[in-house]
Order: sequence, then C-alpha cells, then structure tokens
Amino acid sequence: MLATIAGIGILAWLIGFFDPETCTPGVQVDGWSSCEAIANQRTLALIALVAITVVGVLITTLWKKKKR
Repeated sequence: MLATIAGIGILAWLIGFFDPETCTPGVQVDGWSSCEAIANQRTLALIALVAITVVGVLITTLWKKKKR
C-alpha cells in the first residue's frame, strides 16, 4: 500500500508544479526558499519516493514467495 502511494507521488513529481528553470531570482522574497533550495528539496523527495517504492515492492514480493 505504501509503495503504491509513493509510486503515485513519483507521478505527481513528474507532473510537477515547480520548474526551477523558469524561476527568476528577481521574484524571490527574503525569508522564503530560494529556487535552488526548492529544486534540491524536490530531488531529495524523488529519491525518497523511489526508495520507498522499491523497498515496498521488494518486501511484498518476498512476502508472497515466502507464503508459497
């Protein structure tokens, strides 16, 4: 179940509402995250979602093999 939700999170990441390429530094406000920080956080989120999905699928696969 968790792997499915993480997989959907990956799809949402791919659709993405934030494009760091189009973010302009002149629009940034002090005290808010920079475009670079947001891009880094998105990358970390993708890595975490992929890891959760892979681990979830592996656990499910091993569990099914063990039941046989």
